[in-house]
Amino acid sequence: MDNAILVSKSNKIQDIPSLKKARSDAKNLETLKKAMPILRPGLRLIGGDIDQIDRLLEEVDDMVESVNDLATIPDRFNDHFAPLGWIMYEEMDHHVAKTALEKADSGDIEGAEACLVDYYEPEMVQQKLQRMMHIVEFRSRMPLAQKALIDYREERYHACVPVVLALADGLVNELHLKARGKRLGFSAEAVDLAAWDSVSAHSKGLGELVCILMKDRKKTTTQQITIPFRHGIMHGMDLGYDNKKVAAKTWAALFALRDWGLKAEKGAINPPSEEKNPTVSDIFNKIKKNEETKKRQQDWKPRNIKPGQDIPVSGKPDQYDAGSPEQTLAEFFGLWIEKNYGFMAKICISSDLKSISNPRDVNLSYKNKLLEGFEFKEIKDQAAAITVITVLLICRISGEETKRTSEFRLIYLDPDWRPEVRGYSNGKWFIINWDML
Repeated sequence: MDNAILVSKSNKIQDIPSLKKARSDAKNLETLKKAMPILRPGLRLIGGDIDQIDRLLEEVDDMVESVNDLATIPDRFNDHFAPLGWIMYEEMDHHVAKTALEKADSGDIEGAEACLVDYYEPEMVQQKLQRMMHIVEFRSRMPLAQKALIDYREERYHACVPVVLALADGLVNELHLKARGKRLGFSAEAVDLAAWDSVSAHSKGLGELVCILMKDRKKTTTQQITIPFRHGIMHGMDLGYDNKKVAAKTWAALFALRDWGLKAEKGAINPPSEEKNPTVSDIFNKIKKNEETKKRQQDWKPRNIKPGQDIPVSGKPDQYDAGSPEQTLAEFFGLWIEKNYGFMAKICISSDLKSISNPRDVNLSYKNKLLEGFEFKEIKDQAAAITVITVLLICRISGEETKRTSEFRLIYLDPDWRPEVRGYSNGKWFIINWDML
């Protein structure tokens, strides 16, 4: 079928800005490594840390190979598997994709598809559904998605598949209105699921998948199918869809919509203004900062903190060490008690880890849950920039007091929204999974 998102076949996923930039940065470092014999005397004269630069450049060859591998997998994957109803998307496991590709390249398509089907075990589907909650429009659909997951787990694929297809259709319908000003579902012929700088929302991604899944199916068939043809299933023409392969591909199609959905909600479908190309000075500064961060990470050690002994179990923010994750979380809880959702949002980070969360989203998540108290139970510094705090929350929901134990995951970011070793670069703690409640 004709589709507004189809573009020239020469357009490749590896050429989207983020992947192109990653390859360009790797190439610049490769060029720098080759030029070091000439640059080394001059760098010594201006006080450059030659040892640090040399240590970083030792890893350049492996990094270039890794970047090129990651950049080319989506195109190769879709070339093999899009005709079969699978496409690569941002949060798909690259190792799984690579394994499937190796099997396909050797001629074992059946083994490749089995690898992909195995990836969509119920536990993995559950994890990816939680990530779908970052799309506001999906949250009202989550209860039905959970019921579909129960059917999937119990191998009732006949019940699961139509529900997931309907969820995808409705989600696209709502978001297409926001992004394009017109209500069009996943199955609509003129639907436009293209987005700037996206692996999945690309002509070789969702653009091809829509064409395949939405093929006309005008004749009743009873034999088993392996592709979730939407029209054939929903209109009762393809009767042999009751199998795990079709169900797994249906979930995969839903999850492939996530990146487009996030961009559609945030008005980020179209490209922003162009960024300047990095200068040699920028590259050197980046190398220096990376080496400094690496040194701090090597020196970092997790704290051994026990609530009730080393810190108060509950209290106001000023009762905790300044700049600590527990102080940030205590501040968040204080704002929650006061129903100050706007300031709560300033402590919550968006799903792309690049900005604070939308106050409207925080309001929607918390306004019906009134916090009356909290108790820190456990604090684990999992990495130099990550701390997980287990908390007992005392809430009032629908007038009834409820106690629940939750794990809040916090990340320490520098002013450029990059993970940093705690305590450096005027960084700040943010809550990653603030919308889990």
